[in-house]
Amino acid sequence: MLKWVFILMMVPGMAMAQETVRLKVLSFNIWYGGDQVNFAKVIEAIRLADADLVGLQEPDGKTLEIAAAAGYPYADTRRHILSKFPLFDSALGVTTGTEAPLYSIAGLDADAVHAWALVAPGRVVAVANTHLTSDPYGPELIRDGATLDAVLAGEAEVRMPEAQALVDGLGPVAARGVPVILTGDFNTPSHLDWTTREPFAVAWPVSTLIAAAGFADTFRVAHPDAVAVPGLTWTPGRPWPMVPADETLDRIDHVYAANAGVVGSVLLGEIGNPAVALSVTPFPSDHRGVLSTLDVVPVAAPALITIEPRPVVLGDSFLIRAQVPAGDWTAVIVNAGSDWTDGGLTGIADVALNDRPTVRLSTIGMATGEYDVVLIADGVEAARHRFSVIPADRRATVTVTGPVVPGGDIALTFAGAPGFKLDWIGVFRAGEVSVYDYLGFAYTGARHQGALVFPAAELYEDLTPGTYEVRLMLDDHYQTMAVTGFTVAAP
Repeated sequence: MLKWVFILMMVPGMAMAQETVRLKVLSFNIWYGGDQVNFAKVIEAIRLADADLVGLQEPDGKTLEIAAAAGYPYADTRRHILSKFPLFDSALGVTTGTEAPLYSIAGLDADAVHAWALVAPGRVVAVANTHLTSDPYGPELIRDGATLDAVLAGEAEVRMPEAQALVDGLGPVAARGVPVILTGDFNTPSHLDWTTREPFAVAWPVSTLIAAAGFADTFRVAHPDAVAVPGLTWTPGRPWPMVPADETLDRIDHVYAANAGVVGSVLLGEIGNPAVALSVTPFPSDHRGVLSTLDVVPVAAPALITIEPRPVVLGDSFLIRAQVPAGDWTAVIVNAGSDWTDGGLTGIADVALNDRPTVRLSTIGMATGEYDVVLIADGVEAARHRFSVIPADRRATVTVTGPVVPGGDIALTFAGAPGFKLDWIGVFRAGEVSVYDYLGFAYTGARHQGALVFPAAELYEDLTPGTYEVRLMLDDHYQTMAVTGFTVAAP
């Protein structure tokens, strides 16, 4: 009886099969790591919202720090999601494609945009989080005299491909009747808001596309009158109330949901604003947060397995977390891509899920590198999750692996990266002081290690003979994790 009570208590807001679960979901752009005003106030704001699921934008490598400080036991660093519920990847857990994905799904394969949140015993919802490219920003173009055709052309070129990637990845999941939640800073207004605006109404295509895919704009469902309740999320100021005189103000942060009932939606923002329901002072971001309350009927979970933490440090222990539809489960650790039937390095067999959904193991006998944890149910492989073991000193490295000539690509490898959504590699002149002055960049695919060919065509200028550096950088931010020099030889 005590074991069963423990299982019930460890999942907040839970319901039994086919019952409705009420979820609070927060989308929050915290403004470049939350350091621009007061990081402690970011934590206070998240705690005040008390959401079950939080989609963060611009955490700049601080997702795990924020999760720990705000009291969230689960975090997805490839999607920047905090959760009160166990999270599982919807695929292998690493980027497997060779093509660089669009910014909206950076770090993910196109068919693995969402994570699974286990919101009730054996039952899940899909959750995703995004950030679309900011420039050119449509309302500013209109402010500066652009025509409607020019504004829509900018949307079509920049943000529509990013939105299409989200719809392509999440639409099929929603079409199966799965509750799907998408949070994000979309950097574009809603077609539901610009129906009577001057100098012209705009049927903003990103929000139109997402709505056509079956996703409800939860704030606008809760507040249908865009004139009476505009719900502006951009901007409370930098910091409030310092808003430039010519600033455009709009609603660009959203919680979208498919196959969910909308109970309500409010803004998290600055004190003294009557449009804000939850406030801290000083408010720490240049975006207001959106907190929506949803009723969902979670679906039966597939077989799922994950390793926590990500990555694993050599010498430390790690946790295997499993979910199987029925029966016992077995997990085996193998070298990445290996067949589990050939034997494993370590593991555990025949575990009763209602007794032990998690098992902690050791890295003893393992080396640094990539591994898979294989979930075995009824004698067959049911799921697989890839993870990395990194050196105990956590030292990251980046290496140029071949000669570089003028006009040539740059081949390199990296290791020991934290695997955040937007870790990146920049090319700099040797000894460049300003981290802003890179000559080109490429995202790592949220991988801990791997190889990358930096195409010469993606550099902002041709590299002439001389000395340069490649730097491994943290999560769309400017903290250097590793650097190595290279020489461009004369032809």
